[in-house]
Amino acid sequence: MDPRTLALASIVLPVALAGMAAAAPPSASGAPDPQHGEVLYLRHCVACHGARAWGDGPREIPALAGQREAYLIEQLRGFASGERPGSAMHGPAMRDTLRATDINRPPAIRDLAAYLARAPVAPHAEQGQGRSLAAGKSAYLRACAGCHGEDGAGSDVASAPRIGGQHYRYVLSRLRDFGPAHGGRVEAVALSAEEQQALADYISRLPGGGSTP
Repeated sequence: MDPRTLALASIVLPVALAGMAAAAPPSASGAPDPQHGEVLYLRHCVACHGARAWGDGPREIPALAGQREAYLIEQLRGFASGERPGSAMHGPAMRDTLRATDINRPPAIRDLAAYLARAPVAPHAEQGQGRSLAAGKSAYLRACAGCHGEDGAGSDVASAPRIGGQHYRYVLSRLRDFGPAHGGRVEAVALSAEEQQALADYISRLPGGGSTP
């Protein structure tokens, strides 16, 4: 082969192969790819959930960083299929986002969940006024700890999300919508408005793994 042709091939071939690898979709059978998940997150989710997936308490947008991977997969699939309607404020946006062709595929959802599960947890969550933490703890131990754990870390066995350190106003919105929030799998516990506020405040202060307040 002509030396000039050989030199050109040595440049073009690696570049072409690199382009093919970058364009290849994630494997359906291999391990999830958190790096691809980060690309999907920055493309579709960052506008609402923030650059670090720490959410927005005042807007009732949950923190996703550090959430349980299996739970994330379950919920993302639910939003994509319409099985989980979400709130009137955010549900339609979630469904529309997760119907995009590059994300509405099992491997892509696994990649996104893998990225979020490995992302650093927010150091601070929006909290309530801290006036009734004793009542909130009592309600939590009675109604929530059996599935979510005393520290709020959740459980893969019970398909219970990590709720410790979640934003106060988001938790409060889920408590007010208890039935749909738990998919009918848990019997609703009668709580007054004051008890819901105390419970949400207590949950927002749980570490999700570690010492309790």
